[in-house]
Amino acid sequence: MKILPKGEQMVSERTVNLMKHVYALIVKYVMVAVILYVVLGLFYSVGIGDILLLSLVVTVLAYLLGDLLVLPMGGNVMATVADFVIAVVAVWGIGGYWLNYGISIVPALYSGILIGVGEWFFHKYMVGRVVDNHVDPSE
Repeated sequence: MKILPKGEQMVSERTVNLMKHVYALIVKYVMVAVILYVVLGLFYSVGIGDILLLSLVVTVLAYLLGDLLVLPMGGNVMATVADFVIAVVAVWGIGGYWLNYGISIVPALYSGILIGVGEWFFHKYMVGRVVDNHVDPSE
């Protein structure tokens, strides 16, 4: 049993891992929200509430599928492609039909490309800090 100095508390490994995921999700959400605001808000007049909602959907889907599933097994390139596809489909599908903005494929592609670039660097952060990678992270 480890004796801690007075005033310090032991934090479980599970809590530390959870906080790593929470921090990564917050960083990812901010990145996606800023990109979607620039592309959709400034150039296509999509409302900020809808951008934040769309950012949440893209963030959760891309984190679960791209970052936690594809990244550890397929590496950075495959995870970036997966995140690009998720972003394009979500922006085009949800933004175009569910939110009734009539967003064409062009702004969806712009958003997907910029999110993909951001994801490339985000994955470099994720590997070794949040997820274990079985593939070379430079791929």
